[in-house]
Amino acid sequence: MHKKILFLITALLLLAACPACAKKPALYPNAHYKEVGKTKASEDIQYCLEFADKSVGKESRGKTSVKSGVKGGLIGGAIGFGIGIVTGSPGSGALAGAAGGAAGGAASGAMKENTDSLYRNFVERCLREKGYEPVGWR
Repeated sequence: MHKKILFLITALLLLAACPACAKKPALYPNAHYKEVGKTKASEDIQYCLEFADKSVGKESRGKTSVKSGVKGGLIGGAIGFGIGIVTGSPGSGALAGAAGGAAGGAASGAMKENTDSLYRNFVERCLREKGYEPVGWR
């Protein structure tokens, strides 16, 4: 059972850190976008994301998920330990609580917005200077 719980937590953390899952800017299909096409627009988005990484940095989704997972694991473990004392199995209760808390915390961290406003603003300005109209992130 312990291996299953560890596997589940690891899988959630890896999914949360998935770079392909990161939010990216969405562009309005203005005249420039239509002129250069989807492929060139995607290349320009990637350029602006990398430029922002180098210039202002960003907090990664994985770091947020790990922090949330650790916090959730500690809280869940404490709650599970308390319940375990009442039911007569504090070790199992703490383990189950920690696993549930860590999984929930990691999932919660993964769902949080993965870019701060400075990073978003930098990327959007880069795209506007290239002729695009960013309309949001997804």
